Amino acid sequence: IPLITESPVGINERLMSLRFPLSKGRFMTVLSVYAPTLAADDVTKDSFYDCLRGTLQSIPPLEKLIILGDFNARVGSNHRVWEGVIGKHGIGSLNGNGFRLLSLSSEFGLVITNTLFQQRNQRKATWMHSRSKHLHLLDYVITRSRDVGDVHITRAMRGAECCTDHRLVISLFQLCFAPPLRKQKPTKRLNVRACKSADVRSSLRQEIYEALRSEATSSSA
Repeated sequence: IPLITESPVGINERLMSLRFPLSKGRFMTVLSVYAPTLAADDVTKDSFYDCLRGTLQSIPPLEKLIILGDFNARVGSNHRVWEGVIGKHGIGSLNGNGFRLLSLSSEFGLVITNTLFQQRNQRKATWMHSRSKHLHLLDYVITRSRDVGDVHITRAMRGAECCTDHRLVISLFQLCFAPPLRKQKPTKRLNVRACKSADVRSSLRQEIYEALRSEATSSSA
């Protein structure tokens, strides 16, 4: 992989992007996200998601994309309603922030990879409520639906020391690229318009007659 040639870009206090050069002249953009909490007012939430939406629109559609961070959102486990956005292995119930995240993901053809893999809830949950001790999934690794095959696993790391009450999330990717389309040689086109000439038609008849007679002679021999 070529050396990183671009510096991280701080879009605002909640969004940061970093563009990685990959092989064959391709790129991957990684977005780091810290979304407003559920208790934040709607204006703050709308401003955040509008900025995230604008950032996603600015990324070339053929470019690899990974979004990761604390979305403070619960996306639930209803994969039938949100087919193609979450997998069969989500946890908990949907809340308002989760609906915003799912709607945005559906709009841009994104998949929440945390919900794709069958594993114990302890390996999916990233935060535990201090009083109820209920496990919640709030931190996500998201990618384009066409690149889901790149993801080997996304899981929470229990016991990792990272100076927060959230669990560290690890996701393993193996970047795969479709082979480039090969340029095909243009096929030779028949000049049909030339047949309007009587001389051309006569010459063509003669060539066909000679070719058929030669074929018949070789077959009889």
